[in-house]
Amino acid sequence: MPKTSKSKRRSLPVTARSSAGSAVPLPPIHVDGHEKVIIDTQSLASLPLVGKLGKSSTETRRRINHFHTLIKEYSKLAALRSKAPAPEIDEKIECVEREMAQMGGLDWYQKASLLGQCKSRGGDTSRWLVPKLRDLGIHKRGSKLRLLDVGALSCLNYAKERAWVDVVPIDLNSQEPGIYQQDFLDIGKQPADAQTGEDEDDDISHLFEQPFDVLCLSLVVNFIGDPVRRGDMLKQARRLLAPDGLLFLVLPLSCVTNSRYLDDERLLAIAQHLGLEQLSMHHTAKLAHYLYRLSGPESTESGQFKKKILYSEGGRNNFSIVI
Repeated sequence: MPKTSKSKRRSLPVTARSSAGSAVPLPPIHVDGHEKVIIDTQSLASLPLVGKLGKSSTETRRRINHFHTLIKEYSKLAALRSKAPAPEIDEKIECVEREMAQMGGLDWYQKASLLGQCKSRGGDTSRWLVPKLRDLGIHKRGSKLRLLDVGALSCLNYAKERAWVDVVPIDLNSQEPGIYQQDFLDIGKQPADAQTGEDEDDDISHLFEQPFDVLCLSLVVNFIGDPVRRGDMLKQARRLLAPDGLLFLVLPLSCVTNSRYLDDERLLAIAQHLGLEQLSMHHTAKLAHYLYRLSGPESTESGQFKKKILYSEGGRNNFSIVI
């Protein structure tokens, strides 16, 4: 059995350097459907980092959106390289890596997102979820509910609810000591380096042995560059939920109101395919909030939700989710 008393919450910066100034080896960032296609964070760490937070919410959002665009571009180029390696593709990938590094890398992205979580710039999305949980009477049940917060930016998001909520906050690149370093899509997989003698005290697999009552995917699905892996995130969420468990999904509003491939109706159909019942939907000026309940089995029909054009007019984005 994994140890339960000595697990560590690790905070590893994406762009760390040693005291001598040399780049420190860092974990890869998975951005594509192919497991071997990763951003080379060691090369990112060796480049100068000059990223700064925007002086206004508009500027910060513009730069975050551009970072998303770079991730998508990297994903496309890496997929091409895996099929037909070519020097010109390598050069383009290096250019994308360099621009991401100059913006500050994933570390900058998360700090910018933390800034966007302050009340003056839109607030913390957990503040929308908590009243919904209270409306459902979950806070009155005898035992604490288990909540998995994926892509957590702060371990204090549910501090006010600690009397009835037991939170497991995870992220690829933790910004706080209270957040576990964990790839959401790797939960449940056997570690590839199980025989390398890694310190057992770092093993946090025991945290995921029991299903979760609530699972939060707030502004993380849109960060993945590959539509298939976005669908994998929703399927993984379903697998980790307890019967009648709740999935809280937050997307940028433009993902469902200005996409060629996705809208609220299409997203609802995807949820129903996964056995999820929509309990609530709410749009703000920038975000789309959804709350689902796991109410049935996943459909056995395959290939229903491939990339399909719903709106053909110009000016729309290409965000999609493929199941």
